[in-house]
Amino acid sequence: MIVKKYSEDPNKYWPLIEKFRQKTFEEGNKSITYEKYNPDNPDIETWMCFKDNNLISISAAESSHYTNDPKIAVRVCRYHILKDYRHTHCGLIMAEHQIKWAREKGFKILYITHDIKNKAINNLYQRKRQMTDKSFKRFINGEWYKNLKLETNFLFKTGDMLQYVYSIKLDNDYKWQPKSDFIIEKEHDGQIN
Repeated sequence: MIVKKYSEDPNKYWPLIEKFRQKTFEEGNKSITYEKYNPDNPDIETWMCFKDNNLISISAAESSHYTNDPKIAVRVCRYHILKDYRHTHCGLIMAEHQIKWAREKGFKILYITHDIKNKAINNLYQRKRQMTDKSFKRFINGEWYKNLKLETNFLFKTGDMLQYVYSIKLDNDYKWQPKSDFIIEKEHDGQIN
């Protein structure tokens, strides 16, 4: 698999992302609607994963306007992988590129959010469960897998969706304490029902 950044050649990649977007709509995904995602937004960088010259997955990193610290925190979001390729671990592959990029850009925190109701994914992120796919084992030595931590002092809320926050410190001396209308201060252990 090959990973590319959208900013390397927007004219080449824009039509591929549009075709990919349409496929995600057909699959029922709404994470990269036109209202939510524009690859040409200067506050967003998009990574694309290709297999056999086909775009099979994207993931974006955006300066975090949600936490009022867009120069400090970057949110990885808009991740989607086409259903036929779900066991390729594209997210883990792209994540290592995103961490390196975020560090180079001077961010101190890289984070993701995930719906508290999705227990399977949250158990993976919280290391309470491992993928059974044998090819997954080669990814457990990366920085994403080793350093992604659950934030236990707050949650993230958009609309009616309450989400856990998982972060990677890009600057080990930085203590992240985001404040915004999207942040709900609440101590928890990652097992909210």
